[in-house]
Amino acid sequence: MTKPSTTIRVRADQRARLRDLAALRSSTMTDTLDQALEALRREDFYRSMADAEASLREDTEAWDHYVDQRDTWLNAPAS
Repeated sequence: MTKPSTTIRVRADQRARLRDLAALRSSTMTDTLDQALEALRREDFYRSMADAEASLREDTEAWDHYVDQRDTWLNAPAS
């Protein structure tokens, strides 16, 4: 069963870039676009995580608590 699809408008040069990337990867344009979107989603996620960590580090007490909790969890005996 195929997934529902839609049409989006892109410039001709964008389509050509997508086609070229797909060819380099021996993939379809749809799969290549999906991989690009996932890469952007992950980039945003990890940037958000880095921002949250930087904010937490600004609060010394909160950072120390986090580190204690993290170390307790990472050093827990295997069950």
